[in-house]
Amino acid sequence: MDLGIIYSGKFGERFVCNLAYPDLCPKFGACGIESCDFCKKYDFSSNISFVQSLPEPSAIGLYVEEPENYVQKFSCEVLVAINVHPDILISLPKIGEFKALIVPACDQKWCSPGLRRQLKEKCEQVGIQFDSPKPFCALNPEGNILKGFCDYFSIGRPEFKVKLDSNAIENVEVLRSDPCGSAYFVAKRMRGFVIDELSEFYKEIHQHQCAYPCMASMERDVELIEAPFHLAGYIMVYNFSKAVGVDAGNFVPEHFKKIVIT
Repeated sequence: MDLGIIYSGKFGERFVCNLAYPDLCPKFGACGIESCDFCKKYDFSSNISFVQSLPEPSAIGLYVEEPENYVQKFSCEVLVAINVHPDILISLPKIGEFKALIVPACDQKWCSPGLRRQLKEKCEQVGIQFDSPKPFCALNPEGNILKGFCDYFSIGRPEFKVKLDSNAIENVEVLRSDPCGSAYFVAKRMRGFVIDELSEFYKEIHQHQCAYPCMASMERDVELIEAPFHLAGYIMVYNFSKAVGVDAGNFVPEHFKKIVIT
């Protein structure tokens, strides 16, 4: 699969590194350089046709009259645009050739509800599959190309295979990682944990996700009621618990259940 990435900011940098340079994971401060055991056994660099880093939208200014001055013509199968200026985002279907567009909204400033509607309409008009997950690890696409993206790169909502010895976690395998790669850190840290009280089990999962750390916004989102950071935590806890055979549905707030429990 042919992937293109346009981004600004630290999250975009982490996403690129997670896919193409997994050995750089220690730089994010989770395991640390001395403790890294290079658990990410993949390298998708050959599938990335281009990566373009842009200035933060606030540094570009309120309006962009000529978006093509920032992004030249390009071609790829799937395009991921992270924290890109709205005027540049809305122009991407005219500038480049691609079959699917993913615009994560881990921060509501990255893609407002109104901009998401405009992008969806523009993409539908030209036959481009579109998704704007909030946060990125909530990605659960319907289109075949977007599903192919998740399957090929083993990325999206985190999925695990857990081996138990009685109530102790003997081993954890990551089947699908969240886009930032924290699933591998959670898997590593949860090995050896003894499941006794579920409240402590949920807390343990979440604290390891935060230690990676999760980069979703901690500001209250107008659509989610809470911060995307909180939703990312529930997604991780629910899916890891599911791999253990524990139904964490009661742990998830009512207003998040339609998003988390799929």
